[in-house]
Amino acid sequence: MPRSKGKAQKGSIKLGASIQVHKDARGERAAQTLDFKTAAAMPEFTATDVLANAAGKRVATNTGMKTAFAAESSLNITRRINNASIPLGCAVEDDAAVAEEVSIDKFELSQRARQLMPRRPTWSFDLSSGRLHHREVTGFKSWMASVQELIQERGGYPPAYETNIQVWRQLWRVLERCHVAVVVLDARHPLLHLPPALVYHVSRTLRKPLVVVLNKLDAVDPQNAALWAKALKTAVPGISGIVGHSKEPLREADFSPLELGREALIEICHKVYEEWLVTKAQEETAKPEAEVIKTLPPLDLQTGETFRASASFQGAQPGWCFKLGDEGLGYYLDKPGQTASKPAPKSERPGDQEPHGDVDDGIFIPTGSIMLGMVGHPNVGKSSMVNSLFGNKVVSVKATPGHTKTLQTLNLDDRTCLCDSPGVVFPRLEVPREAQIVGMLVPLAQVREPFSAIRWVMERSTRPLNELLGLKPVALKRVWELQELGIESLRLDLIEAEAAEDLVPWSPTLLCAQLATQRGFLQGGRPDVMKAGTEILERVLQGRVPYSVEAPRDLKSAPVLAEDEGSGSDWQMDDEDYESEEEEAPVGDRDLLELFGEEARGPGRGSKSSQKRFKRRQKMAEIAGEADPARVIRPYAGRLEEVQPGSGYPG
Repeated sequence: MPRSKGKAQKGSIKLGASIQVHKDARGERAAQTLDFKTAAAMPEFTATDVLANAAGKRVATNTGMKTAFAAESSLNITRRINNASIPLGCAVEDDAAVAEEVSIDKFELSQRARQLMPRRPTWSFDLSSGRLHHREVTGFKSWMASVQELIQERGGYPPAYETNIQVWRQLWRVLERCHVAVVVLDARHPLLHLPPALVYHVSRTLRKPLVVVLNKLDAVDPQNAALWAKALKTAVPGISGIVGHSKEPLREADFSPLELGREALIEICHKVYEEWLVTKAQEETAKPEAEVIKTLPPLDLQTGETFRASASFQGAQPGWCFKLGDEGLGYYLDKPGQTASKPAPKSERPGDQEPHGDVDDGIFIPTGSIMLGMVGHPNVGKSSMVNSLFGNKVVSVKATPGHTKTLQTLNLDDRTCLCDSPGVVFPRLEVPREAQIVGMLVPLAQVREPFSAIRWVMERSTRPLNELLGLKPVALKRVWELQELGIESLRLDLIEAEAAEDLVPWSPTLLCAQLATQRGFLQGGRPDVMKAGTEILERVLQGRVPYSVEAPRDLKSAPVLAEDEGSGSDWQMDDEDYESEEEEAPVGDRDLLELFGEEARGPGRGSKSSQKRFKRRQKMAEIAGEADPARVIRPYAGRLEEVQPGSGYPG
């Protein structure tokens, strides 16, 4: 039997990892069982940028700013393609299928949710960029390994999530710098685009206000959107305010009491930030005096001080660095031997402080203004919303998920700044991959089978999908014709039709086959169902196939969350194995070939006349007392043998 190659070999290796060998009492192999559910959760490979996720000595540049997902096994794809012939309404018996459990009741904000977002490791101002990059990449790889363990424990088809640390870095920076985090959701399926890990990180770890924007309201029923706003505000802890938005003009009365538009967003963000400042001041006042002295930042550093103890980082202080030194953890004067000068005046507005970043990237927040950080999944309309808020095109927009590569900072008005960040796909254990495809979290170019996503749309479309596509009912005779062409469009053992004229229920494959016949999509003389399936998903992306998820009716109040016991960064990296890059020797007056360890060469090196000229000048340099004529006389550097000892030159 020939040896399998390529993808088939990868798939067989992956399945072999989940084969459990049972042995009898004598230690001999007795039986083998295959756990396909566990095997399906293992990705074949991860298409990441090698330089971006390499724990090297230098920070990767923005050239690696590209969304990367782990690739699925070909066996998973084949299994889902076979399931596409099951009629709509019949249960899909697939051990690896993941049931969607996205609901308000199961919206979990706990330590388990915290594990599904990577956190920035511990850092200080005296860290080099290489060491910080080393810590971040090492911790990120550890986080990816733990997420993969959780996915394998759950089993089933793996979800798509961001595996490029460069994209996560943009999210870290935006959340650190903003005063109010603004999460943009697609109103057709809000909970799909609201990761519990993000809500937990903003509200519990960073302790910042969180505002939710229901975008694309023109594609949903106004009453359903208002119910979703009420459900999120009531049942999800950590949400400070909710606003509606659409690039198309809407009647605000239809969505009441949900507020819409640009002015509503600005007003609510400033309101929740003022409330956050008041709450923070009350919390500081309620603390015991000893604790306040221990945790408050050293704002009033006295002249002559070189160290101020502090239990944790409390904000950037001009002229000081926060680190663990000889005197303990706290703020140290940047240049020992000098006296501390009075810190530069901060913003007059209470609560404003320097960004907690590793580099100064030119983000300037005017006095009295606040920064709104636009975050969320890709393709929920963040960039389009930014252009709508400004009234013209200020950021680039494209239908492909992940088009925005880096954060972009803009001034919305005199008191509001806005930072648009690239979309990040969070790992979700309760979300099936087909829901992510419909939500356009995965680029269509990377979708290897559209049928599972089409079934998801058929079950939740506001109108029957065949009517939206203009397809007529199909008889059993047509199913037989497709079988003769080699297309298994419908499982005949699951339907009751017997005569050729009897109508049959729809299946994803049958729907795509009929659309391909209608549009003339042919491949090898038969309908191209894959191209037709991609066409349907493109219409979903464009909003031409409306769908929505109903808002819950019975609501419970949001539970009060306990304080985050973590320090904001649960990656305490050990840097013992890190070695700083060696200092490069100065190039000086060396030939290009000498830099690579080769003998220097130049014009005329092999001619006798050039050698005579060099010897003559060498003798003149010796009489003049030059130390090294081979370096002083640049045109002839390195062309002849080194000066021998005793020739009159030092050394």
